[in-house]
Amino acid sequence: MVGATTAAAIAIGTQVDAIPPDCVSVVANGVAYQHCGATWYRPQYVGNSISFVVVASPW
Repeated sequence: MVGATTAAAIAIGTQVDAIPPDCVSVVANGVAYQHCGATWYRPQYVGNSISFVVVASPW
């Protein structure tokens, strides 16, 4: 896993430990996302840990 950055485009499918603090929570089609500029993240839970996967825009 890598830390998130908004300086460059992040490839879809990339898993990150943390997202930038300026992200906005969005629910689309019943799925929770974090929207950070042009990048969309979907939370992924493993036990008590959370990471985020870069996904395509739900719109």
